[in-house]
Amino acid sequence: MWEYPALARAVESHGAFSELTVHDVVWWRPVWPILTLVAEHTERVLVGPDVTHPYLVHPAVTAQNVAALDELSRGRAVLGVGRGSFLEPLGVPRRDSVKRVRALAEEVQETLAGRRLNWEPPRPRVPVFLGAFGEQMVRAAGGGWCDEVRPPGTWDTRYLEHVRGLLPEGVELGCDVWVSLDADRERARDLARTQLTRFLPQMKAITDFYGVDPSAPVTDEVLDLFFAAGNPSDVDAGLRKLLQARPATVIFSGRLGPNPVRALAELAEMTH
Repeated sequence: MWEYPALARAVESHGAFSELTVHDVVWWRPVWPILTLVAEHTERVLVGPDVTHPYLVHPAVTAQNVAALDELSRGRAVLGVGRGSFLEPLGVPRRDSVKRVRALAEEVQETLAGRRLNWEPPRPRVPVFLGAFGEQMVRAAGGGWCDEVRPPGTWDTRYLEHVRGLLPEGVELGCDVWVSLDADRERARDLARTQLTRFLPQMKAITDFYGVDPSAPVTDEVLDLFFAAGNPSDVDAGLRKLLQARPATVIFSGRLGPNPVRALAELAEMTH
């Protein structure tokens, strides 16, 4: 936990980065204390969960946390929502995910705009993005509750273009790029392969799209569909191709590589 302030300052030191979001996964370090540290040690970047979900915490508690984060960060909070992952060992069924994810976002905004809290949040609304790649969830992003859809694991642009065709009018399309970057190409790719092996079983819509067996060993071809993995030349070439698809936002996500601070500097140089 004590490393997060330095990492947050490293992100903000690069003008190419405008947002710092943190994954909300039940088996990882808890997201709201980390976001508190990030908000305390930054002044410019947006901060928020990427993504939180409605299955373990009541939406009122999420709304309370978002309001407090927005207050602490002086109006820099952003809310990422989705259906969550890795909940199976808890026996938590993700039923009605489209309905419940939307209700979560709407509850947060209603709380910020209303008089439910005993203090006044700095803003009546925060930006909301949806981390999703399933067709039903993407199609449901319209109606004003969601500003942007960011499919995770979109390194190959074919799925990004597929999602673009599903988007309701008025919703922007971004992407969440998983990165493993290092001067040692094979070390970066080995780390990425380990991470992707864990996540593929959670990605049915996108593995079905590419015809990938999530239980099979991760080949180089499969790795390059979902992960920006390799040396700086590899990632720079892939990023140039990705930017040609005109995503509204590109989020660099995951471990970033064996040395995250060095990877941040390399990514900032690529996007400068």
